[in-house]
Amino acid sequence: MATIVYTPGYAPPELRAGKPEPRSDLFSLAATLYRLATGRDPRDEETAQDIDALLNDRARPVPAQHRWFFELLKINLSEDVHDRYFSAAEFKADLEKRQVTRETRCRKCGANNEVRKPYCRKCSASLSEVPLTCNECGKCVSMGSRFCIYCGNRLR
Repeated sequence: MATIVYTPGYAPPELRAGKPEPRSDLFSLAATLYRLATGRDPRDEETAQDIDALLNDRARPVPAQHRWFFELLKINLSEDVHDRYFSAAEFKADLEKRQVTRETRCRKCGANNEVRKPYCRKCSASLSEVPLTCNECGKCVSMGSRFCIYCGNRLR
């Protein structure tokens, strides 16, 4: 018999697989906010689909001033950890601004880039201040990378 050390609906896939990482907490936070906002229990990965249905419900549309909030939750309830915000600070910043940031400027060259991408499309500089350590070679790569740029190992 296995022991479960998480609450279903609030735990992201990587946590249930025994491989949590910093963005795992963002999933749990988004699940908690979903519960508080809707009164419905989150249902693991299906919660993002529930939010899609809520945002596309023509009979009872989400008011325009609240859509950003549900879009923000949907991003952080993504099954793929790489599609979530890089950090709680970025999540908090969008909550405070009451918007979902879609673009970010590269600190090195100033080019506009799509958010939650690890590297600048123009100069290849890291777009994340939060490093991720490769569990194979131990070197730091940018948060959002799917593979280690040093050894090629698949990151979580």
